[in-house]
Amino acid sequence: MLSPGRGIEGLDRLDIRLVALLGLALLPIGLIAMVQTYRVISEADRNAEAALTGATLAAATNEREDILHVRGAAQIAASIMPSLLDDPDMCSDEMETFVANNPDVTFAGFISTSGIVECGSDGAGADVSESPIFRSFLEDPVPAIDAVIGQISNRSVIAVTQPVLVEGELAGYVALSVPQRALSLTSEGVADLKPLVSVIFTAEGRVLWAPDGIDEIESALPRHRALQALAGSEPLTMRASSASGPARIYTIAPLVPGEIYAMAVWPEDAVRTSGLTAASAILFPLLMWLVSIGVAYFAVHRLVVRHIRYLRMRIRAFTANRRILRPEYGADTPSEMREVIETFHQMTERIVRDEADLENSLHEKDVLLKEVHHRVKNNLQLIASMMNMQLRKANSGETRFVLRRLQDRVLGLATIHRNLYQATVLSRVESGRLIEELVTQSLRNTEAREQGVEVNVAVEDVALYPDQAVPLSLLVTETITNALKYVGIPENGSPWVELTLEKLPSGDVKLRVANSMGRPVSDEASISTGLGTQLMSAFAMQLDAETEMGERDGIFVVEAIFRPSDFGDEP
Repeated sequence: MLSPGRGIEGLDRLDIRLVALLGLALLPIGLIAMVQTYRVISEADRNAEAALTGATLAAATNEREDILHVRGAAQIAASIMPSLLDDPDMCSDEMETFVANNPDVTFAGFISTSGIVECGSDGAGADVSESPIFRSFLEDPVPAIDAVIGQISNRSVIAVTQPVLVEGELAGYVALSVPQRALSLTSEGVADLKPLVSVIFTAEGRVLWAPDGIDEIESALPRHRALQALAGSEPLTMRASSASGPARIYTIAPLVPGEIYAMAVWPEDAVRTSGLTAASAILFPLLMWLVSIGVAYFAVHRLVVRHIRYLRMRIRAFTANRRILRPEYGADTPSEMREVIETFHQMTERIVRDEADLENSLHEKDVLLKEVHHRVKNNLQLIASMMNMQLRKANSGETRFVLRRLQDRVLGLATIHRNLYQATVLSRVESGRLIEELVTQSLRNTEAREQGVEVNVAVEDVALYPDQAVPLSLLVTETITNALKYVGIPENGSPWVELTLEKLPSGDVKLRVANSMGRPVSDEASISTGLGTQLMSAFAMQLDAETEMGERDGIFVVEAIFRPSDFGDEP
C-alpha cells in the first residue's frame, strides 16, 4: 500500500496533475484567443463605424451636390440678372423656365434691397422685408445658404442667396429655394439600421432642419458638446451620452464645408456586428480552454490512468495474497501499457516461483538445524549420563560437587538445544520458558526442596536471539546454582531463593537472583573453587550486561541488566 502523497487531498493524482499542467500550457493559447477576439470585435466596431460614417457621408454627398448645383445656378443667375432688371416680366419668365427645368428648385427670384420680389417664378411683387433671410442679407450681404420656411412656398426649404451688383453697387440678391428632404441614411453593412435622428446644422451651431422639428431633437443631441465644436472639414464619428441620458453614436459629414453639416444619431449597439460582444471575447476562449482540458482529461484517463489503475489493482491483489490475475486489456490499450502489464505478470510469476524455492530452502535449512540441535541435545544428555555414572563411583565429596556442577552446566546446555529444537522459529528463543526449565533442572539435582528452601520464579517472556539466549541460560544456571549452594536460614523465617526476569521501561532486561543468608542449608557451602564467580562474569560480559553482585540487607543479590537485540517485523 502506497503512502499518501503530500499536498491537498486528491491533487496528487496523476490525471489531476496532468490536466493542471495541460491547462497551464493551454492558458497562453486561451489568452491569445481572447486578445484576438477583442481585436476582431474592435475591428468589427471600426468597420461598422466606418459604415455609419460612409452612409452619412453618402447621404451628405447627394445633398451637397444638390446644394452646390443650386449655388452655381444662383451665381449664374446673379451674373445675368442686371440685364433682366429692365424688363421684370422677362425676368419672371426666365425664373419660371429655370424652375421648370430644375425639379429640385421650388422658387427662383430676385429680391431688391427694399425687400420686394422684383421678379420670380412665383410671388412677384411680394414683400419679404420681414423674412430672416432678408434681414440677414442686409446685415451681411454675402453669398449664404440657410434653411427656413419659405415665405412664398410656405415649405421647409434651403435658401441659397447670391448678391447682385449693378455697376458696382448692391442692387439686391438672387434667391433659389430647394425643398428639404430627410437624409437617406441606411447601410447594408449595419443590418439596414436607420438613424434615430438626422440633423442639418450650420458651422455656427444653429440647427437648420430636423425631421421632427428642431425642438424635438434637443434630447438626442450630444450632452455638453456644442454643435459648432463638431463642425470640421472631415467626416467625424464619435460616441457620447445624449442629453436624455443613453449613449449614442454620432456621425457628422459636411454638406458645404465650413458652412452646413449633416449629423446622424445612431443607437449604441449599431456597431455590434455578427453577435460579437465583450462577453463573447471571454466566454468563447474560456469555453475552448475548458473543452481542451476536458479532451485532455478524457485522453489521459482513457489512454493512461485507467490502465495504471488496473495495474495498481493487480499489484494490490498480488501483495495482499500473492494472487496472480490474468492480463486483460482491450484493443485500445496502448502498446506501452500492454508491455508494462505483461512484464508485471511475468515478474509476479517469477517472484512466486522464487519465493517457493526460498521457502523450500528455508524449510530444508530448518529441518537440518533442528536435527543438529536434537543431536547436540542427545549428545549433551549422554555426557550428563556419563557424568552421573562417574558421580556414583566418586568417593570424595569435593569430586562429587565438581562433577555435579559440571553436570548442571551440561544439562543447562542440553536444555537450550532442546528449546531450539522445539522452537517454531529457530532465530527466536522465548527466554521465560527456557529459564523455568533451567531452574527446574537445577532443583532436580539438589535437595533444596527437601531442605525446606522456598524457590520463587517470576519471569516475563523476552524474545532473544540464540547468541543472547545461550549466555543468558548459562548465567541463570550459574546464579541459581550459586544461590542454592549458599542459601541460608535467616533468624526469622525459612530459607528462600528468588529469581526474576523483567523488562524495564527503558527497554532493557534485568535478571535478578537473590537468596536468604544465615546458617547454610547445604554442606557444599564450604566448598568454593571461585569458578562460578568467574563464569558469571564471563557470561555477563558476553551479554554486554551491567552486573552487580553482593550482600544487601541480609540477602545476597546478583543483578545483570542488558539490552536485548531488536527483532524485525515477522513476515
